[in-house]
Amino acid sequence: MKKFLIVILIITFFPTVSFAIGTKDTMKRIMDSWIGENIETVIDHWGYPTQEKTIAGKKLYYWINSSYNVSGNQYGVYGGESTCNRILEVDKNNNVIKWQWEGNSCPATYFTGKKFVNPNNNPWRKKDR
Repeated sequence: MKKFLIVILIITFFPTVSFAIGTKDTMKRIMDSWIGENIETVIDHWGYPTQEKTIAGKKLYYWINSSYNVSGNQYGVYGGESTCNRILEVDKNNNVIKWQWEGNSCPATYFTGKKFVNPNNNPWRKKDR
């Protein structure tokens, strides 16, 4: 019960902490859902990658998403860059073997990240028993 209360307090008073924790878990599940899948299936789902590179003999596909947002009011103008970049590494058969992501606007929940999840291997879908 004590741990439960601590978690509730953290979520209530430190929403950015809980958001960051949620983002890491959500993105791990999203990216893990593509392990073993052919890159063509990923492209069919995510669209064409921004870049394709071979580095140190490793074939990498990059989806670079960034935007710059500006807003303002009578107190000032505010702006910042929003990013969510994904990198997939494939083996010689073009199957995904590794991944990496970075960014400050990546999905934090299944609801916001649903479009990135592998429909053939959805980690949020209940498995048949």
